[in-house]
Formats: sequence, C-alpha cells, structure tokens
Amino acid sequence: MSSSKVRPLLRFVIPAYNEEENLPHLLTSIRKFLAFFAEQGEVWVVDDGSSDRTAEMVQRLAREVHTPCPVAGATGCTIKVPVHLLRHEQNHGPGRAFLTGLLAALHHAGDHDYIVTIEADNTSDLSILNRMLEQARRGNDVVLASVYGEGRVVGAPLSRRVLSWGANTLVKTVFRFHGLHTFSSFFRLHRAAVLRRAFAHYGDRFVTESGFVCMIEMLVKLQRLGGVRIAEVPMLLDANIRIGDSKMKIMRTTSSYLRLFYWLGVRRGWKQIGSPFPVATGIRPVTESPGRQREVAGAALSVDAPVREPPETK
Repeated sequence: MSSSKVRPLLRFVIPAYNEEENLPHLLTSIRKFLAFFAEQGEVWVVDDGSSDRTAEMVQRLAREVHTPCPVAGATGCTIKVPVHLLRHEQNHGPGRAFLTGLLAALHHAGDHDYIVTIEADNTSDLSILNRMLEQARRGNDVVLASVYGEGRVVGAPLSRRVLSWGANTLVKTVFRFHGLHTFSSFFRLHRAAVLRRAFAHYGDRFVTESGFVCMIEMLVKLQRLGGVRIAEVPMLLDANIRIGDSKMKIMRTTSSYLRLFYWLGVRRGWKQIGSPFPVATGIRPVTESPGRQREVAGAALSVDAPVREPPETK
C-alpha cells in the first residue's frame, strides 16, 4: 500500500520529571482523544531522572487496556495505545529528554506520521489537537499550540507569565516569525519527515539546550532549514490543573534565553538570520539490538530499564 493511503500515526513524546501524579491524567486524555477521533498512536515517555515513582507509574499505565469512550460515529471502542518508557539515570532537563524521545519515536515513524510533543503536567488542552491535525493536513509541517494571540494562560504565577511573554515577543522580533505568537510551548505537532530532515542536517546539534529554551532552539532551526511551513492554533493553558509545582527555574531559564538570543541571533548577525547552520556529525541512528535495547545518540536506551547517559554535547 502506498504511503499516501496509510493513515498517519500520532506518536507522542513526553519528557517527565517527577510527574507520577500528573501522567495518569495525561495518558487517559491521550487514549480518549485517539479513541474518539478513531486515530492510532503510541506514546514515548522519557523519565528524566525522576526521584519519585514516575517510571513505575508509566510501566503500570502501559499494561492497562482502556475502553474510555465511544468512537465518533460508532457505538463503542476498545483501544490499546502502546506506551514506551525511556529512562535517564540523572536529570538533564527537557532538552535532553526531547532529544532521546524524538530519536526513539522517529526510528519507528514513517515520514507520513506525526510527532506530538507535550508536557507531562497535563496543563495543555489536548482537545485542540484535532484542529492542529487539520492544519497539518492542509500542508503545514509544524503546528504550535499558542497561548498568546487568541490563546490564554490562567493560573500561572505572574513572574512566569512575564518571562514567557517577554521571551516570545523577543523571538518574534529577532527571528522574524510572521503570523505566530507562541514559541516556547511544549505542545506541538510535527510532520515526522521534517524532524527527520532536521536531524539529517543538524545531527545531535539540533537540540543543544538542555532546559526549557530548547523549544525555541528547535523552532528556529526548523525555520532555517527553509521550506518548512509553520502554523498555530489558539489554546487555553490552565496551570491550575497541574498537581505539584512547575519545574521551570525562572533565573536559570532567563539566562538560557539570553544565551540563545546571543548565539542564534546577535552573534550570527542580523543579515545571516534565516541561513542554515553547518551540518553536524557524530549522531548515530536508533538501532535495534538484543535485550530490547536501542542506541540513541550514543546512549543505550532500554524500555523499562535504567540507561547510561550520553556525554554532554559540546
């Protein structure tokens, strides 16, 4: 069967650090969405050195078979959504977790599939994913969940809202994103072929920021590939839903934003903005090997088992 006739799969990549209380709600929402809209998908959770029972919770949820809701236009459903666990022995931040998860998901994805990134704390509104899919089916390669413009943020501390608004405003100005308003949100839909193209071009330099700023870094680098169509869908982000505190450290994240603006904007020079980075080398593709091991960017990643971390990217 040709790839044009194969229904794309939704492959979710979720970085998680001490999220044992939030993950059950998120995974239930994902299963309900897939069931209701008759979509197929799988989930990759990257436990980024959690000190709580995040890994055990993911393992338990992976064994569950849910019948959560009726499928649209049908009387009922039985859905099995594969859930895969990848583990970092130490906490390295969402950037490293996304690098691990994206490479693992892309290893199994066809170019026609979609890779969905989302935070583990359940604050993003998963109900807008269908609208994001509509944008992708219209030819967009990356679709952002936007809390600015027509979107909204409620329940977040003022300091975090000011930092996020300021960073997004600077990104829009410095990197010349037209018609977009939100650049730091984890919740995004990517065409797998575009992410594969980015890794082929940048190698493991596609994601070098370990913290929350990694989302802006990836978006800027996707833009600089050329020919990548980016759209957004308004979203309400409700921080009141989160159980526990945000993992974002304001001072550390502010410093990371300033460093990113310097390296990707000012240092490159205004006239160079939009040109691609040199191709990076040294990345190794994900490969299957005995013992359910996967080699991702130099790290042996095992489902349901601790793993060695790759050396820090230079």
